[in-house]
Amino acid sequence: MLKSSHSQRATWLLVVLLSGCATNETSPKAALPPVTPIMVPPAMKADADPTLAGRVWTWQMSELRGERIVPDVPERYTIEFQPDGRVQARADCNRGGAGYTAGADRSLSITPVATTKMGCPAGSKGTEFVRQLADVDGYDFVDGNLVLRLKSNAGAMRFVAAK
Repeated sequence: MLKSSHSQRATWLLVVLLSGCATNETSPKAALPPVTPIMVPPAMKADADPTLAGRVWTWQMSELRGERIVPDVPERYTIEFQPDGRVQARADCNRGGAGYTAGADRSLSITPVATTKMGCPAGSKGTEFVRQLADVDGYDFVDGNLVLRLKSNAGAMRFVAAK
């Protein structure tokens, strides 16, 4: 009799458990709203990722076709991108300006820089600096520093934010 009592309890427990798993097709299911683009959060910009405009960048060096070009006095070679699409440049003893266009894909083009025509001292890299700026086709930020990529993978110009 003890075995049949355990069998009845086991059967009863099995019926209760299975009835809990059964679905009730007569009750309406709650419908979820469709996913719309408004529900997708916008991409977050990295905090350490500066912007082109709003700061002065000091030229540290360029790497062109395996050659390294380093200015003797980096503070004499600067660029400052303005929000209105203009860039101000200092190329040793000369100053000038140009236009620029930056794309969302980090493409960048700079028109030829029009500079003053002061005679800079021997060893000046002002002409080379201005020539390289006209060959820029993109930019990146590496550790908070600006890297301007040159056309045809010819090299890169490296800048730090001026203090």
